[in-house]
Amino acid sequence: MSELPRDLPRLWTLKRYLLLLLTDVDRAIEQAENGPPRDKPGPPRYVVMWRYTPVGTPRLGVLHTADCWMAKGQRLTIREVQQLRRSDARNIEACDVCTPDTQQRPAQ
Repeated sequence: MSELPRDLPRLWTLKRYLLLLLTDVDRAIEQAENGPPRDKPGPPRYVVMWRYTPVGTPRLGVLHTADCWMAKGQRLTIREVQQLRRSDARNIEACDVCTPDTQQRPAQ
């Protein structure tokens, strides 16, 4: 075995380095055994497409999942959709094609 330093600060530094190296080796072993880590899916995204409505009537929108082929517009998080649904001047219906109601439905 190689000679170790005799002073305490260098011994602690060496121990810290070896522990970090051991952590990296453990992570590499885990990846080799289980394969690369899988990415977690991001939060569900939605799109609200607004329909034209007469002046003075509540706005009417259709809620789509972001991967719906009919969805066009800005992607929204669940919280943003919930805020839109709370407004009295807006009415949001679910898309019949992608049925976002069957997934994690934003509360009204």
